[in-house]
Amino acid sequence: LKYWLTRPSCPPVFREVKSLFDRFVSPLVDANPISVSEDHSPTPQVIPADLRQLIQVRRAVLHARTLHEGSIYTRDSTHVGNSLILYYPGGIRNVQPTPGIIKYIFEMERVVGFAVRRYLPLHSHPDPFRHYPYFPARLYSSTLAEHLETVKPEWVVTHFARWNFSPQHIVAVSLSSV
Repeated sequence: LKYWLTRPSCPPVFREVKSLFDRFVSPLVDANPISVSEDHSPTPQVIPADLRQLIQVRRAVLHARTLHEGSIYTRDSTHVGNSLILYYPGGIRNVQPTPGIIKYIFEMERVVGFAVRRYLPLHSHPDPFRHYPYFPARLYSSTLAEHLETVKPEWVVTHFARWNFSPQHIVAVSLSSV
């Protein structure tokens, strides 16, 4: 579609619609709240109780989105798709990445972190995707952990696509190989 819209044979009306769509649906935004300028000093605000319990402070800067190494990450209330991440719990890279959803993006002393709820592993059924090592999908419980955990942006491997396989199961498909 993108190629067709740039061709000279594309009717002008479609190019105009594309122009309007680009302006209103996907405006150019600086998604990185930290790199706005050197004098950028957002005001810390009182944070929700569940986040306060995790990071042990009363005030922090909360963001709707951030940019890290070319990828946009958002909290789930802003855009669910950009909040679904595969990450190394605790930054330990010799374990399989865990799927989670970003509930908060917080900043303290100009350092950004994510408050994440992980998807629980599935113990009741064998993973049908285990037989296909080159297909980056895994079966998980659709239940999220009750507690939040801190995830540093550098611990994130990639986004993942979530397929609601059943009311009790999700399939997490890594988007790093797609």
